[in-house]
Amino acid sequence: MEISHILVPTDFSPFSDLALEHAAFLAEKFGAKITILHVLTLAEVNALTSQPGNPWENIVLKIQNNMREEFEKNAGNYSIVEEPVLEVAVGEPAEEIAKFAEENGVNLIVMGTHGRTGLASIFLGSVTIGVIKKTCLPIMVVKCAESLK
Repeated sequence: MEISHILVPTDFSPFSDLALEHAAFLAEKFGAKITILHVLTLAEVNALTSQPGNPWENIVLKIQNNMREEFEKNAGNYSIVEEPVLEVAVGEPAEEIAKFAEENGVNLIVMGTHGRTGLASIFLGSVTIGVIKKTCLPIMVVKCAESLK
């Protein structure tokens, strides 16, 4: 299996932070590039753009700055081939993650998960499970130690 392009979806949670750290480790080992993707739902976009002085371009720049900071904080100890690509998409998160990966030559998706089970998983849904159902690409799921308690 060739690993040349790793996609790391982020929701800016500690689970995403850990996934990014694992992705950076793999990128260093395989000489792969990393793309960090944040997906906003249409409701989030409508709420954010309805605020005065908050055009779409400003929102995207703020999110990309947050992704850059997240990368520097969690993956700064790794020497990767190139700076990560920072992307923002709009739509249903699992669908947009799978679509982006398929359309952009991603070899591996590295995702964090809350590790919920039972009713919490049923009621809250799971982006990770949704991505697994929507793509045939390999997915590495990283679970925080706190979620194991």
